[in-house]
Amino acid sequence: MIIRVIIDVYIIGIFGGDKLMKRILVFSDTHNDINLCVNIINKIPADMVIHAGDYVRDAEDLKSIFPDKDIRYVKGNGDYFTNAPNKLIVELDGARILVVHGHEQRVKYEPGYNTLISLAEDEECNVVVFGHTHIPDEEYIKGIKVLNPGSAKYGSSYGIIEIEDEDVRICVMNNSW
Repeated sequence: MIIRVIIDVYIIGIFGGDKLMKRILVFSDTHNDINLCVNIINKIPADMVIHAGDYVRDAEDLKSIFPDKDIRYVKGNGDYFTNAPNKLIVELDGARILVVHGHEQRVKYEPGYNTLISLAEDEECNVVVFGHTHIPDEEYIKGIKVLNPGSAKYGSSYGIIEIEDEDVRICVMNNSW
């Protein structure tokens, strides 16, 4: 029951659901299991879907299942023989979002995500999306909103980014709560 109420809140929007609001669903570390992604994409209206790596093949499968969705992705440390980018910048309604998997930015080993934040600053981004750790996280560091949706496979978690009037809100959702 609680899960359904939370999902309903996000369907109408974190702060009211204005029709001008943009919503992005964020997934990472699906590791050959896109069931959660498919269920969430079917339930929650979104303008875009971002997949932060591991595995590119899963993101490509989502594109096949949802050909009308704007699905963007980067490769992770488990993605080989792919031309997918290591880094992606997404610009949407005043938000400039850096998307990486995180392994090259040492996110497992650096408290405060120093390398990741430095890259976001260099790219003039106000939001960073990454994965790799399988641990959901949302933080605000040096004026940058940081979102790790965790692992869709191993943690049943995902992220939501909402942008309205250049105000960016991030949230981690756990489908098992």
